[in-house]
Amino acid sequence: MDTNTPLTKELLTSRAPARRRRGLAWAVTILLLAGAGLAIGFVPALAPVRERLEELLAQRQGVEGQAPEAGETVAAPVFRPSKQQRASFGIETVQARDFRPEGFAEGRIGVNEDDNVPVYTPYAGRVTKVMVRAGDRVKANQVLFTLEAADMVSALNDFQAATNALAKNSALLKLNQTVAARLQELFQAKAVALKDWQQAQNDVIAAQSDQRSAEAALQAVRNRLRLLGKSDAEIDAFARSGAMSPETEIRAPITGTIVQRKVGLGQYLASGSDPAFVIGDLSTVWLVANVRETEVPRIKLGQELEASVIGFPGRVFTARINYMAAALDPATRRLPVRAEIDNAEGLLRPEMFATFTILTGRDESAPAIPASAIVYEGARARVWVERPDGAIASRNVILGLSGGGLVQVVDGLKVGERVVTRGSLFIDRAASGDKAS
Repeated sequence: MDTNTPLTKELLTSRAPARRRRGLAWAVTILLLAGAGLAIGFVPALAPVRERLEELLAQRQGVEGQAPEAGETVAAPVFRPSKQQRASFGIETVQARDFRPEGFAEGRIGVNEDDNVPVYTPYAGRVTKVMVRAGDRVKANQVLFTLEAADMVSALNDFQAATNALAKNSALLKLNQTVAARLQELFQAKAVALKDWQQAQNDVIAAQSDQRSAEAALQAVRNRLRLLGKSDAEIDAFARSGAMSPETEIRAPITGTIVQRKVGLGQYLASGSDPAFVIGDLSTVWLVANVRETEVPRIKLGQELEASVIGFPGRVFTARINYMAAALDPATRRLPVRAEIDNAEGLLRPEMFATFTILTGRDESAPAIPASAIVYEGARARVWVERPDGAIASRNVILGLSGGGLVQVVDGLKVGERVVTRGSLFIDRAASGDKAS
């Protein structure tokens, strides 16, 4: 085959459009092969080859022989499906949908620390009983645990001493009052001197002062016993019998749920040490999100936040941001933000892992297509668009936001156009001449 003839050079080096050059190249190849066959007498043997070449040329013209529609480049592939192929495709009309700018973050469910109360023991001692466990619901003033406190023993001894002192002073006061009354009668009968009666009156006044001091001391010890967990009934019973257990009770300051328990039976607790229990009101919880540094400029107080947890797939918990940290967490390089949410059903538990969607802007109406319609090539995206003549053409698009299985099209499509949503990959392979498809 001589490819250096003027006709061949003109056909192969022409600057015609790509489709025309490819068609002419196929035609030249067929003619040359046919000519070679005539020259050596083997035309019948080359007939199948010629038929196959003509078939491939026809297929190539079927894919690329149509002029591009508006918005398509000259090199954009075009596919003409058969009736059977079209029946297997899914083709949908591009609709306008509202998209809202969103930010995404990960985080956790946290206790509402505004209603989170640590329970300390005010006195040192050894734990003798533990009445509750982590996760239990407790009421205000309910006993959490008891401990044998050295301060209780000291307070009981002081109470006993104050009770005895009060009784002694009461008896002395009565005696002095009786003596003073008797001396008054004798003075009036001129049987004793005035100074003796006056001394008796002074003794009564002194006894009354001691009585008041003894009553105040006893009241102070009673208050100490109350602080140690003893009720007035128990204190009165001790005053009558002189017997009381040295154990002190630590009670719940609020109604809530035991979030943490840090005490065990027999453990020695020092006064002012770590809290023995942490009680939280889980009727409200915190949604704590850690926002990436790149998305911080878009986050503002009052924005709506949607949380999803693994334990309740498909359910969305909504709240509004009410706190933003002043600085990024140095360990994670993220900004903690927080929202408070009602948890009356008790579904959300502290330390649950959560994913967050933060709505950072207003709704935007734009053309939307199903994600299945998109063919990705690296960073580029394409769709197959149905043309009025029935052909299906490739179209580059610029994508935006996504949600609910739909993707926003920023540029490349208009509302009302029809795109292939099922079978895009088949068309892609067929248009590129991949016989394996």
